[in-house]
Amino acid sequence: MLGTDEPIYPDPSPELLAAAAELRAQMSPARLRALVESIPGPRSRLHARPAMDQAGAQITDAWRAAGWITERQELDLRGEWGLRDEPATGTPRKRITRYEELHGANLIATRPGRETDAIVVAAHLDTVWNSPGADDNAAGVVVLMEVARLLDARGLRRTVVLAAPDFEEIGLIGSRELVRLLRQRHRVRGAIVFDPIGFMDPRPDTQHVPPGVGLLYPRQLERLAARDNAGDGVVAIHRRRSTALVRVWAECAAAAVGRERVVMLRDPCDLPIIGPLLNLVPLARNFSRSDHRRFWDARLPAIQVTNTANFRNPHYHRASDKPATLDYETLADITVATVLAVRRLAA
Repeated sequence: MLGTDEPIYPDPSPELLAAAAELRAQMSPARLRALVESIPGPRSRLHARPAMDQAGAQITDAWRAAGWITERQELDLRGEWGLRDEPATGTPRKRITRYEELHGANLIATRPGRETDAIVVAAHLDTVWNSPGADDNAAGVVVLMEVARLLDARGLRRTVVLAAPDFEEIGLIGSRELVRLLRQRHRVRGAIVFDPIGFMDPRPDTQHVPPGVGLLYPRQLERLAARDNAGDGVVAIHRRRSTALVRVWAECAAAAVGRERVVMLRDPCDLPIIGPLLNLVPLARNFSRSDHRRFWDARLPAIQVTNTANFRNPHYHRASDKPATLDYETLADITVATVLAVRRLAA
């Protein structure tokens, strides 16, 4: 009745399950951990530029080695309003600040298809000032590197774009510029945005939800309770415009991760009748905290794939967000799901 029920999708076919198993045999959780460990952190143009440059070079080298066309979208911005990202010392200052200058870059890799219509996969590269950022968001960036390695160029009708936006942590600034560039070049048919996806905890009562979520998403909360509120689900946040996209993602994720762990949540601000009113409710802001929001702002179909960040991970935005805390088996499964979804969406 509210429009919050999960979109219906079929059980994975034997062919899809076989494809998932074939890809999974090419994945190594140990390799994923080594890649996450190799990405330096903290990394930011504001307070850790050398680490950001090193991480960017690693990603670009991996994309090039896999045969993708790479580029940097240089960002030279002035007078930008954004979130303050620095240690709190002395008198607390306002959370919003004006940056006189910002100099950074979005990293982009392209595999051209027969059409310029594009499927986009994105994960931001920067971190907050005090965090190594293994879960947020090195794990997502590593998926971008592995998708580049595993995705066969043969049979691609649509172009595939991989992107690591800059300045996410201070207000989704890099992705705003990325979307502008993509719209000039492509008709974006779908975007999958990872943030964050590495931390999982299968123990009971490790998944928390904001107050009021049960009123909007009763069936999803029932499913969560049936699994003892374990914090190991893979959540896809979507809007009506991205229903077809999230169905494809969910079916592929079910083949790789297991249907019982796949959860879909429609952005409450996108709901009929009550959606505009929910824009005023703090709860609703939790559904648009990452770069997928910039695709939504441009009326493009996009989903965020997430582990729900601070509603599960006690290390979120902390110095303890380290590689040893992540679940690399599930990260491998998410990578498989992504390759399967991009194959279907771009074929």
